[in-house]
Amino acid sequence: MLYAPMRSLITVSSFALIAGCASNQQQDTTPKNPTSVVHATYVLNGGFVPDVSGNQTVYTRPTMRRIDSTNEFDNFMMRWANSDTSNIFRMDRNLLWLLDNDEHTYRECPLSGCLVSPLFPTEGNSDEEEEYETYEDRQCEVTLALNEFSVKETGNTRRIGGLDASEYVVSWQTNMEDEQGRADVNLLQFVFWTVPPTQEMSTAWRVHSEALDNYLDAVGDNNILVRLLGREGYKAIGSFVGDIEKTDEPAFNALTSELAVIKGYPLSLKMEWFQRNETCPEAVKTKSTDIDLTKGLDGLKSAAGNLLDNMVNEKKADLLAEWQKKPMVRYIYEVDSVTEELVHDSVFALPEDYKLQDRQ
Repeated sequence: MLYAPMRSLITVSSFALIAGCASNQQQDTTPKNPTSVVHATYVLNGGFVPDVSGNQTVYTRPTMRRIDSTNEFDNFMMRWANSDTSNIFRMDRNLLWLLDNDEHTYRECPLSGCLVSPLFPTEGNSDEEEEYETYEDRQCEVTLALNEFSVKETGNTRRIGGLDASEYVVSWQTNMEDEQGRADVNLLQFVFWTVPPTQEMSTAWRVHSEALDNYLDAVGDNNILVRLLGREGYKAIGSFVGDIEKTDEPAFNALTSELAVIKGYPLSLKMEWFQRNETCPEAVKTKSTDIDLTKGLDGLKSAAGNLLDNMVNEKKADLLAEWQKKPMVRYIYEVDSVTEELVHDSVFALPEDYKLQDRQ
């Protein structure tokens, strides 16, 4: 074989390199304890958001949780926003640590989350950002013509991770109509693929449920979603996305009775938001495409811009007809594995070499 004579040299060099690294690497001596570990991948794209994909690992014990997330944008111009982060929730200490694993820094917050400092402007402070217009702002009289929610078991099956999965589709559609009968349509659709829970999935449900109860006990009404939805409403969301198991509590079922159709542990979740806006259209004026030779190059640019605007307006009807083919937002979350492992306690602690960036 061509590389056979080099094998012994490579082997000796490799052992020397490993020995050198081992002498400098600090061994983790913290105790190991049973921990629920979920590995997953996700994708986010659509008309309203840039394409991004990532990986997530969630470590959970009854009084603590760590979420490691990495994401990468497809667009080269967005690569600056790629990130490697970890959020450590310590219910036993009422603390949340937000780690930046690229910069080796962290922020310390109350368990309910950090507040955004007004000293640092965000994209929402930009004067150029277009503000959301309500129907009242547009002086558009509308009525709710349709509010339809449905949960269906489709009967479709597929193999995911060697397990037989069943498909469920959850749809919520609202139609707002103006006085001429033109409608703004919003369709929110979830597609679940679920499997009968294994022993480790059932264990994960139990541990996650204990952790969520401890989290809610600690944060109380300091979490804005808890204030809006209440404790049981917050737990309902947890069951909806499969983080915890559904229960038979009356208050719980009052919010999720229709979702009781969905059985099993969700290994795949796809969420899509479709939108079509037709109410109270503004009159579209055709712009002149004549070239003003007196303005030289500026006149040529103006004519070309007006021509492009006219072409876009002419295609609006076609775009509206295609509204269900391109979602405004699409989110796909796929669970790769659910296990119970012995994990070092250091996973839920601050790394010693990370520097404090902010404390609230």
